[in-house]
Amino acid sequence: MADAQTADTTQQVTSQIPIASPSQKNPKRVAAGKAIAEKRRQAREAQKQKVAEADEIIANERLRKAQEEARKAKEAVDPPVENVVTPVVNPVEAPTLTTTQWLSVASIIVSLAAIYYKREEIKGTIAKVKAPHAKAPAFAKEPVVAAPKKNGIRSMD
Repeated sequence: MADAQTADTTQQVTSQIPIASPSQKNPKRVAAGKAIAEKRRQAREAQKQKVAEADEIIANERLRKAQEEARKAKEAVDPPVENVVTPVVNPVEAPTLTTTQWLSVASIIVSLAAIYYKREEIKGTIAKVKAPHAKAPAFAKEPVVAAPKKNGIRSMD
Protein backbone atom coordinates (compact mmCIF):
# COMPACT_ATOMS: atom_id res chain seq x y z
CA MET A 1 0.00 0.00 0.00
CA ALA A 2 2.89 2.29 0.59
CA ASP A 3 3.87 1.98 -3.07
CA ALA A 4 0.43 3.12 -4.25
CA GLN A 5 0.68 6.34 -2.27
CA THR A 6 4.12 7.27 -3.58
CA ALA A 7 3.37 6.58 -7.24
CA ASP A 8 4.64 9.23 -9.65
CA THR A 9 1.64 11.22 -10.97
CA THR A 10 3.59 13.87 -12.87
CA GLN A 11 3.76 11.96 -16.16
CA GLN A 12 1.27 12.91 -18.85
CA VAL A 13 -0.52 10.56 -21.11
CA THR A 14 0.10 11.33 -24.77
CA SER A 15 -1.84 10.13 -27.73
CA GLN A 16 -0.20 7.72 -30.17
CA ILE A 17 -2.22 9.15 -33.08
CA PRO A 18 -0.18 11.62 -35.12
CA ILE A 19 -1.51 15.18 -35.17
CA ALA A 20 -3.13 16.10 -38.46
CA SER A 21 -2.19 19.25 -40.30
CA PRO A 22 -3.70 22.44 -38.86
CA SER A 23 -7.30 23.01 -39.87
CA GLN A 24 -7.80 25.12 -42.95
CA LYS A 25 -9.94 28.23 -42.63
CA ASN A 26 -12.75 28.80 -45.04
CA PRO A 27 -11.54 31.62 -47.33
CA LYS A 28 -15.10 32.86 -47.96
CA ARG A 29 -15.69 33.27 -44.22
CA VAL A 30 -12.37 35.05 -43.80
CA ALA A 31 -13.25 37.46 -46.62
CA ALA A 32 -16.72 38.05 -45.16
CA GLY A 33 -15.25 38.78 -41.71
CA LYS A 34 -12.82 41.29 -43.22
CA ALA A 35 -15.64 42.99 -45.14
CA ILE A 36 -17.77 43.26 -41.98
CA ALA A 37 -14.85 44.68 -40.02
CA GLU A 38 -14.25 47.30 -42.74
CA LYS A 39 -17.95 48.31 -42.74
CA ARG A 40 -17.92 48.68 -38.96
CA ARG A 41 -14.76 50.79 -39.12
CA GLN A 42 -16.34 53.07 -41.74
CA ALA A 43 -19.54 53.34 -39.68
CA ARG A 44 -17.52 54.34 -36.57
CA GLU A 45 -15.65 56.98 -38.58
CA ALA A 46 -18.93 58.34 -40.00
CA GLN A 47 -20.43 58.46 -36.52
CA LYS A 48 -17.37 60.28 -35.15
CA GLN A 49 -17.65 62.78 -38.01
CA LYS A 50 -21.34 63.39 -37.30
CA VAL A 51 -20.62 63.91 -33.59
CA ALA A 52 -17.88 66.41 -34.47
CA GLU A 53 -20.29 68.29 -36.77
CA ALA A 54 -22.95 68.35 -34.06
CA ASP A 55 -20.43 69.65 -31.51
CA GLU A 56 -19.45 72.39 -33.96
CA ILE A 57 -23.09 73.39 -34.47
CA ILE A 58 -23.70 73.48 -30.72
CA ALA A 59 -20.57 75.58 -30.15
CA ASN A 60 -21.65 78.03 -32.88
CA GLU A 61 -25.12 78.31 -31.35
CA ARG A 62 -23.68 78.98 -27.89
CA LEU A 63 -21.38 81.62 -29.35
CA ARG A 64 -24.30 83.29 -31.15
CA LYS A 65 -26.37 83.32 -27.92
CA ALA A 66 -23.46 84.76 -25.95
CA GLN A 67 -22.98 87.50 -28.55
CA GLU A 68 -26.72 88.26 -28.48
CA GLU A 69 -26.67 88.50 -24.67
CA ALA A 70 -23.64 90.77 -24.81
CA ARG A 71 -25.35 93.00 -27.38
CA LYS A 72 -28.52 93.19 -25.22
CA ALA A 73 -26.46 94.02 -22.14
CA LYS A 74 -24.62 96.75 -24.03
CA GLU A 75 -27.92 98.23 -25.28
CA ALA A 76 -29.33 98.15 -21.75
CA VAL A 77 -26.29 100.06 -20.43
CA ASP A 78 -26.09 102.51 -23.34
CA PRO A 79 -29.62 103.00 -24.67
CA PRO A 80 -29.69 104.57 -28.12
CA VAL A 81 -30.77 108.19 -28.19
CA GLU A 82 -33.92 108.41 -30.25
CA ASN A 83 -37.14 110.32 -30.23
CA VAL A 84 -39.20 107.74 -28.43
CA VAL A 85 -42.91 108.49 -28.44
CA THR A 86 -44.58 106.94 -25.43
CA PRO A 87 -48.01 105.51 -26.16
CA VAL A 88 -50.88 107.41 -24.59
CA VAL A 89 -52.86 105.23 -22.21
CA ASN A 90 -56.46 106.17 -21.58
CA PRO A 91 -56.75 106.27 -17.75
CA VAL A 92 -60.59 106.10 -17.88
CA GLU A 93 -60.61 102.65 -19.45
CA ALA A 94 -61.04 99.93 -16.80
CA PRO A 95 -59.78 96.41 -17.28
CA THR A 96 -62.46 94.10 -18.65
CA LEU A 97 -63.13 90.54 -17.57
CA THR A 98 -62.92 87.60 -19.91
CA THR A 99 -65.84 85.28 -20.52
CA THR A 100 -64.37 82.66 -18.20
CA GLN A 101 -63.98 85.21 -15.44
CA TRP A 102 -67.59 86.39 -15.87
CA LEU A 103 -68.80 82.77 -15.67
CA SER A 104 -66.78 82.27 -12.47
CA VAL A 105 -68.34 85.37 -10.88
CA ALA A 106 -71.85 84.22 -11.87
CA SER A 107 -71.14 80.76 -10.44
CA ILE A 108 -70.08 82.25 -7.11
CA ILE A 109 -73.22 84.41 -6.94
CA VAL A 110 -75.50 81.45 -7.67
CA SER A 111 -73.71 79.37 -5.02
CA LEU A 112 -74.19 82.10 -2.41
CA ALA A 113 -77.89 82.41 -3.27
CA ALA A 114 -78.32 78.63 -2.94
CA ILE A 115 -76.61 78.64 0.45
CA TYR A 116 -78.85 81.50 1.63
CA TYR A 117 -81.98 79.66 0.45
CA LYS A 118 -80.91 76.41 2.15
CA ARG A 119 -80.13 78.38 5.33
CA GLU A 120 -83.70 79.68 5.47
CA GLU A 121 -85.02 76.17 4.86
CA ILE A 122 -82.77 74.70 7.57
CA LYS A 123 -83.83 77.40 10.03
CA GLY A 124 -87.47 76.42 9.55
CA THR A 125 -86.87 72.72 10.18
CA ILE A 126 -84.75 73.41 13.27
CA ALA A 127 -87.45 75.66 14.67
CA LYS A 128 -90.05 72.90 14.23
CA VAL A 129 -87.87 70.34 15.99
CA LYS A 130 -87.03 72.64 18.92
CA ALA A 131 -90.66 73.60 19.62
CA PRO A 132 -92.37 70.48 21.06
CA HIS A 133 -96.13 70.23 20.80
CA ALA A 134 -98.28 70.73 23.90
CA LYS A 135 -99.80 67.25 23.53
CA ALA A 136 -98.27 63.99 24.68
CA PRO A 137 -94.73 63.10 23.64
CA ALA A 138 -94.24 61.54 20.24
CA PHE A 139 -93.14 58.15 21.54
CA ALA A 140 -96.46 57.66 23.44
CA LYS A 141 -98.51 57.88 20.22
CA GLU A 142 -97.07 54.68 18.80
CA PRO A 143 -99.01 51.52 19.68
CA VAL A 144 -97.22 48.90 21.71
CA VAL A 145 -96.53 45.92 19.55
CA ALA A 146 -96.53 42.45 21.11
CA ALA A 147 -94.66 39.59 19.46
CA PRO A 148 -95.12 39.85 15.72
CA LYS A 149 -96.50 36.91 13.74
CA LYS A 150 -93.99 34.85 11.89
CA ASN A 151 -94.57 34.64 8.19
CA GLY A 152 -93.06 32.12 5.86
CA ILE A 153 -92.24 28.45 6.42
CA ARG A 154 -93.19 27.15 9.84
CA SER A 155 -91.04 24.73 11.76
CA MET A 156 -92.31 21.20 12.51
CA ASP A 157 -92.07 21.49 16.31
